[in-house]
Amino acid sequence: MPKAASTSTSSSTTRSSGVPFQNAHVLRRNQACHQCRRRKLKCDAKRPCSTCIRSHSYAAAHAPPGTDLPPHPECTYDESSEPQPAETQDSPKNRFERLESRINELEALLQEKDHAPASRSRPSSVNGSREPSSFIMGFQDTLDITDRVFPLDGHADMSRVGTGSALDDLAGVASFASDASRHLPVDALLFSGSSHGFSGSSPLNVGLEVMNTGWPKNLPNYSFLRHLVEAFFTFTPCASRMFHMSTFMTSLSLPPSHPKFPLPAILHAMCALGSMYTAAVSPTPSPPLPSYCPGGGNALNSEDSDSFGEQQIRFARDAIEVALRTTSDLFSVLQAQIVVSLWFWYNARWSEACMAFALSLRYAVPCGLNACPPFDSISSSDMSASAVIPPAASVIEDETRRNTFWFAYMMERHFAAINNFAMMLDDEDIAQMLPVRGDLFERGALVPPSQRQWSYQPDVITNHPEEQIDSFVLHVKATLLLSKIKVFNGRYRVKRHLGIPSMQPDPTVLPNLPSDCDRTQAVPAFVELDRLIAEFKQSLPTKFKDPLYNGVIDVSMFTAISTVHFATIVLHEGHARIGRPACISSCRVLEAARAILNLLYEAYSTSHNLALLGVFPLVCWFVAGRVLVRFLKAAIEAQSESHIATLRAEVDFIRSVICKIGEGVPHAHHYGRMLNGYLAQTCGKEYATPVSPPSLIPSRNSSSTSSSPLTSS
Repeated sequence: MPKAASTSTSSSTTRSSGVPFQNAHVLRRNQACHQCRRRKLKCDAKRPCSTCIRSHSYAAAHAPPGTDLPPHPECTYDESSEPQPAETQDSPKNRFERLESRINELEALLQEKDHAPASRSRPSSVNGSREPSSFIMGFQDTLDITDRVFPLDGHADMSRVGTGSALDDLAGVASFASDASRHLPVDALLFSGSSHGFSGSSPLNVGLEVMNTGWPKNLPNYSFLRHLVEAFFTFTPCASRMFHMSTFMTSLSLPPSHPKFPLPAILHAMCALGSMYTAAVSPTPSPPLPSYCPGGGNALNSEDSDSFGEQQIRFARDAIEVALRTTSDLFSVLQAQIVVSLWFWYNARWSEACMAFALSLRYAVPCGLNACPPFDSISSSDMSASAVIPPAASVIEDETRRNTFWFAYMMERHFAAINNFAMMLDDEDIAQMLPVRGDLFERGALVPPSQRQWSYQPDVITNHPEEQIDSFVLHVKATLLLSKIKVFNGRYRVKRHLGIPSMQPDPTVLPNLPSDCDRTQAVPAFVELDRLIAEFKQSLPTKFKDPLYNGVIDVSMFTAISTVHFATIVLHEGHARIGRPACISSCRVLEAARAILNLLYEAYSTSHNLALLGVFPLVCWFVAGRVLVRFLKAAIEAQSESHIATLRAEVDFIRSVICKIGEGVPHAHHYGRMLNGYLAQTCGKEYATPVSPPSLIPSRNSSSTSSSPLTSS
C-alpha cells in the first residue's frame, strides 16, 4: 500500500504547546484519511483531522438517545514507517487570527514576568475551601469546556451526560503551567489594621501599569487580577460553591477575546471584594451610619470615596448594564450581581445592598433557576419559555447554576431577616433540588433527581440523608427554616384577619399559658415553627452539631447553626415579656442568644480570623447582644447584682469582638456603633464605656448554666 510521503518546511514558528506552525501545502496522493477519501471531503491530514472531528461532534450532538457512538472520531491513515507532521491548510484569515491571539498571550506572559516578585508562596485556605491547583495555560482558540446537554427532567436519559471533572473535560487541549512564579500570594489579609497602598499612583492605576490593547478596559493587569481573584476564592465564604473554581480559573487563563473568558462584570466585582483581603490597595473607608439607624446622620453630607474597591464596583455595575443589553448570558450577570451585593453588605451600604440582593434573586427567575422540570409551569403558550438561557451543557454547569440560585436565596433571606420588608421570591414559587455535596460538585459527578432532596418536600428540613448532605446543604436548610418564620411574621395579621384556622389561638392551649402572655404563642402555626426549630437541631448528624468538630471552623456549618438560633429569636422576641415569670418566649430568646454567644466563645478561642466568617454571623452576634441588653435592663430594674455582672460581661464580650472587627470592616463598624448606642439608651451611658477583647474567655457553658430570676417562676 502506498505510504504518505515525508514533507518538510523551510521555516516554522513554535507555539508554547510545542506544535509548530507550518506552511500550507496541497496534500499528495493518499495523504488524506480513509474517511475523507471515501466521502470525498477536504482533509488537513491531522490525527484526527478537522473534518472527522466536526463530523463526530455533529453526530454526538444530534444522535437519538441510546445511540452507541465511539468516544473518539474514527480517522485512519495509510501505514507509515515513521510519524509525519500534520500539515494544515488554513485560510490566511485563520492564520492571522491565530497569530494575533498568540501575540496577546505572549504580551500577558511578559507583563507577568516583569511584575512578578522573585519569591512567592501560596496561603492555606481558612474557610474550608481547597487549595487551587496548578492553573491551566496555553489554550487554543478551539477550546470547548462544555459537555453534552443535561436535562433536568427526572425521566430523561442520564447516560449521555459526562461525569468527568473540569480537568478531564479539558484534557488534550491545555498544558499545565509548572512555573511556581505564576502564583501570587495573598500577602496580607484584610482587617490587619494597616492600609498600605501604592505610592505615586491613584487606586485606579494599581495593577494597570502595562496593558495590551486586547485586555478589557478598567481591569487590572493579568497578574494583579489573578491575585485578587484567588483572594476572593480563598477568603469569601462559599465562593467555591457559586463558581466551580478550577473551571473558572481555567477560563481566566484564556485570551480575553475567547468566548469562554469570564464576563468582565464578574471580574470587576471579584476585584472589589478580593481587594478587601489584601494590603496591596488602600481599603474602602466606612460610610456614615444611615439616618434610619440610631445615631445615624445624613449621608448626603459625606464625601464619596474613590478607593479601588469603589471604582471596581462602579465598573462592575456599568458592565452589568452593558451585558444586559448586549449579551444573552444572563446567568453570568446574575453571578456578578450577587458578588456586587456582597460588597455592598460588607461595606455597610445597606440601601444599595437591599436593592442588589433583590435584583439578584429576581434575575434567577428568568434564568429558570427557581424551579426545574418536571415542576415548571404548565402554561402551553408558545411565548412562555421557562428560561431565557439555554440548557446547561454539562453536570458542572448545571450544578453551578443550582448552587448560585441557592447562594442568592440565602443572601437575600439573611438580609431580609434583619428587617420587616417583604421578601423578593415566595417559597411556594421554588421547586428546586438541593445542592449536591461539595466533593461531588468538584468532580462533576451526576446525581439523578430521584436521589436528591427537593425544596418542597415536607421533611426536607429535618431529614438529612448522609450521602446527600454537607455543611453547605445544611446551611441551605437552615435558611429555608428562617424563611418560614419570616413569612409567618409578615403574613400573620392578614391570615388571622381572614380567619385561617392555623392562625387562630388554640383553645386547648390557652389555659396553659400565663394570663399576661401573648396569645400568639397558642397559634398552631407558631407552635409548629417552634417545634420545627427544635427538631432541626436534634436531627443534625453528630459531626455537624459542632462547627469545630475537626478542630477547624467549618464556616458554612457555623453560619447554619447560628441561623437556627437567630430564627428562634426572630420567632419569639416580639412576644417575649422579659421580667415576667414563666414567659416561654423570654426563655427561648435568652437560650438562643447564649447559644450564639457560646459559638462566639468557641470561635474566639481559636486562631481563626473572625472577620472571615462572613457577614451573617456578625448579624447574629449583634442580635444576641441586643437580647442580652434587654435582660441586663431587667436585671438592673430588679437590682440583681449577680445577674447584672454576668449579663454585662456577656454584652461587653460581644461588643468588644464586633468593635475589633469593625476596625477593618465597615459592616461590623456600624453594628458595633448601633449596639453601643442601644446599650447606652436602654441601660445608661455608664454601661456603654469602651471595652477591649479579653485575653481569656469564660467557659463555653458558664453563661448558659446561670439561671435568671427574670425568666423563672
